[in-house]
Amino acid sequence: MSVVINTNSAATIAANNLAYSNAQLKNSLNRLSSGSKIVNPSDDAGGLAVSMKLTATSNRESELQGNLGDAVSYAQTQDGALSVAGSILDRISELATLYSDPTKNSSDLANYNDEFTQLQSELTAIGGETFNGISLFGSGSLAVDTTDDLASASAVAVAQQNLLATGGFTTFSDNWANLSNWTSDTSGGGTGSVSGNQLQLNTNTADVNITSNASYSGPFQITANFNVSGGNSGLTVSYGSTQLADLESTTYSGTHSLKIDVDASGNSSLYVDGTLVPSQGQTGIDTSSPQSIVLDQDSAGSGSAVVGPITISSLASGGNTETVATASSLGSLSLSSITGAIQDVATMRAQNGAEQSRLNFASTLLTTNQTNLQSAISNISDVDVAAETTNLAKWNVLVQAGTSMLTQANQSAQMALKLITG
Repeated sequence: MSVVINTNSAATIAANNLAYSNAQLKNSLNRLSSGSKIVNPSDDAGGLAVSMKLTATSNRESELQGNLGDAVSYAQTQDGALSVAGSILDRISELATLYSDPTKNSSDLANYNDEFTQLQSELTAIGGETFNGISLFGSGSLAVDTTDDLASASAVAVAQQNLLATGGFTTFSDNWANLSNWTSDTSGGGTGSVSGNQLQLNTNTADVNITSNASYSGPFQITANFNVSGGNSGLTVSYGSTQLADLESTTYSGTHSLKIDVDASGNSSLYVDGTLVPSQGQTGIDTSSPQSIVLDQDSAGSGSAVVGPITISSLASGGNTETVATASSLGSLSLSSITGAIQDVATMRAQNGAEQSRLNFASTLLTTNQTNLQSAISNISDVDVAAETTNLAKWNVLVQAGTSMLTQANQSAQMALKLITG
């Protein structure tokens, strides 16, 4: 073996080994101190990407658990209100039985009626209860997602139980004091004016129409008086772009009563003076999207169309509970209406219980999925302390050994110096 001064390959090799061992020792210390297997992206680039996605999913599911908890609280609050409503109806049924006693005098009946009136008020108040500003009762529902991808197919529909079944909107009546509730289109040169409780359209030779500022949906009814006269004047009534009635002057001269019904299936029926006009019926009307009501005088001529007071109201069934809540007195109520209301509330509570049951099972599944997700994340990113402490001991010994060997290798040049100095 040659003895040289300029090149100390043994020291270079020892230094490289020491640097590598020292780097591995630092990595081991970082993993143990952080608890993470992936300290730098270079440690496991693919694993880092997977763990980030899984961690984001786990975090979403954690928040989703909170949403499900809120939905259960909403349903429990609703059930509590329904329970009280059931108790009120039970008491009303007792009062109705007492009221039917022929031995009770008028003062006794008035006393029963006083309590009945108070119970009606409380029943109505329950129908307006809310949870965090969200109505507990109505005709809609809350879509509560049960999976982190927020797919609508996985949502639980928590119904806003229609306790009082008052329909989709508040009845609107207009006696034509002005046109503030309507938007006029006089682009064709026609005019619309009000006089007393009448609206007059097309008082000259051009078309004109007015459109309600409010929109309506669900089954509804339109009632009004109308009069068409002169020339080719005619009046049409439309729901959005769908024509519901075409009232030509040649058929309906003079004043007549008008009624248009649009049912829940999207079928319309026109009644004039209480008689059905079969030729005017429409089918397939989409009442799920709110539309305006349009009154149109659509035939040019010297005539006019006059519309008396108009009412737009919901055709949604009132239901037994509403019948009880709006009855004028105990004496006007039938026992079947009361027992029917009790049955309706019982059904609502059963549906509420079914929704809570599904929400609870969805929460259980979510917990299981989240546990498995966290286990998968742990497999990728969490350090195995037992294995890593073994590595730490190994690299620690190698660093010490490398340091010692580098010292020995650096001293090997001293052998050459001794040869020179003799």
